[in-house]
Amino acid sequence: MKKIIMAVVISMGCAGLSSAESMAGKIGVGVRNDTFDVRYFVNDSFGVHAGTSMDFYHPDAGNKSSSYTYDAGAFYSKEITDGLLFQAGLTGTYVTGKDEGVSFNQMTYNPYVGAEFLYKGRFGFDFKVIPVSYTTISETGADAKAWAGGYGSVGAHIYF
Repeated sequence: MKKIIMAVVISMGCAGLSSAESMAGKIGVGVRNDTFDVRYFVNDSFGVHAGTSMDFYHPDAGNKSSSYTYDAGAFYSKEITDGLLFQAGLTGTYVTGKDEGVSFNQMTYNPYVGAEFLYKGRFGFDFKVIPVSYTTISETGADAKAWAGGYGSVGAHIYF
């Protein structure tokens, strides 16, 4: 939570350093938490994004674990002031893999609100607050569904 509050303070404090610029047609390449992320602004008010990551763990004894994450979503973007954008959207995340030899599949839906600070329209730093999240998990021999919330994420992108 401290990271999210710090991101808001930095974003708002730096808003005066940037200038207004159209984001329509720009592609952003960067990271979000531990995920490689690509963003595309369809126009100044709407964008889409996709990301992926992999995780491998091989203990000295026992079965190895691995997971592959794929996410995609869309967002609404509204410029609050020069270089500071309000964003709200929905991300769907699919995770598949093996945890100590047991296969699993997980699907999560995350609505979010957040903001992005743009420096000269080329570098973006953003944060998301995920107030609620719905997850379905399917493991070998067991299925589960869960509601959660109170998550956040930060990302940084270079726009072309």
